[in-house]
Amino acid sequence: MDTISRCDNPADDLLVGWKDIASYLKCSVRKAQRLERQELPINRIRGTKSVWASKSGIDRWLILQSEAAKRTVQRPSDTRTIPSGKNATVCRLVALALMLGLTIAAGAASAYGITIVLFGATVAVLVVSYPCLPDSVYTRAGVGLFLIAGMSYGTSAASLPNIVTSIINMKTLPPATAYPFVIGLPFIPIPVLIAVFWAALGNGHHAGFSNRPWLRAAYVLAGTTLIVCAAAAGLSLSEMHRIWQSGLPIRATLLLGEFFVLAINAVLFVFGYRFLNTRSIGTYRPLFSWCCIIYLLIGLTAAIVNRHSYDISIFHLDAKNPDTYRIRNMDVEHRFRGWLQQHSDQAGADLAALSTDSEFIDALKSKTFYKQPFDEPLQFTRKAVIFGYRIEYGPRSSRVFVLIRFPSGLAETLGFEPVRKL
Repeated sequence: MDTISRCDNPADDLLVGWKDIASYLKCSVRKAQRLERQELPINRIRGTKSVWASKSGIDRWLILQSEAAKRTVQRPSDTRTIPSGKNATVCRLVALALMLGLTIAAGAASAYGITIVLFGATVAVLVVSYPCLPDSVYTRAGVGLFLIAGMSYGTSAASLPNIVTSIINMKTLPPATAYPFVIGLPFIPIPVLIAVFWAALGNGHHAGFSNRPWLRAAYVLAGTTLIVCAAAAGLSLSEMHRIWQSGLPIRATLLLGEFFVLAINAVLFVFGYRFLNTRSIGTYRPLFSWCCIIYLLIGLTAAIVNRHSYDISIFHLDAKNPDTYRIRNMDVEHRFRGWLQQHSDQAGADLAALSTDSEFIDALKSKTFYKQPFDEPLQFTRKAVIFGYRIEYGPRSSRVFVLIRFPSGLAETLGFEPVRKL
């Protein structure tokens, strides 16, 4: 029950007194007073015993009551007969569980394209099945976590198939399972924020920020912090400062892509604030529609940025990661072949073929290598590192750097060590 001034609402939207309120509800005064116990938005006028309400507030309350009534499952009088509505509910939940299981299995198997398609299909099934689930904080938290993981995965996994096929031994030692889920988070700070607050608002009976100002303050603080952190993470992960100093022509495109992602996140942040900053939230469809549109723009931009970043690793790895490495041990050929014989499960056919390639053996002995940071912090088993070296021949359109995913044990056996700067 609120106690605020009448001047906060237009005069034509006001209903003053129980009689006007009951007339608008088309019920008796006594029934209107009883409905106040069911969170009918009734306000008290300061210094008096009079009450008032707004037509728009009552309309929203009626909509919420109507939706709640639709979600109420009536128990059939004959328990031996299963109603068709219950059959539909069971089918939806089974389909949701099946799609969720397939999506998780595809993600664990590093089937990137299939996982993205299954994620979209699972979201579609989830939209249809959600009315069958209890609308609680825990349900929203689970759904929000799935959406965050899927959105992060989609922004990064689209470029991974090209990376896997172009780096030697990457098919045998694919990226860490958690890598695409983590690396895409800097692109979607505000969708993550909205998912978290959508879950947090689940225990407030559809109440918005106006009834819970502490959540409003938390939203503003968290959103601002996330945008700043995303900007810092995006620029650092892409080594933007080094690329910019190197004068590469592609630097402007990369920087523009980073700023565009931040800008549309900021737009979604403002829209989310205006949408949630209300007394009661009847439906989240407008907010989720905006999130879908923004995410499509983010996904497209992320694919372009990741593609250009990969091209820089192929053609300008020394500009992106200028620290150089040389192999300490001179008997690299013997060490290389000996390690492969003992650890054949970590070496694919492409890496094994290099053991008989005299040009590659000479490169190990004499070439300068550059390290490409990738998924090292997320590796728990079958650890690996990526090193690349420059090739001085080939057509202009071919790669300039050869990238190899060395198992960590092989890298230690060969003796990669950084070159001291003079």
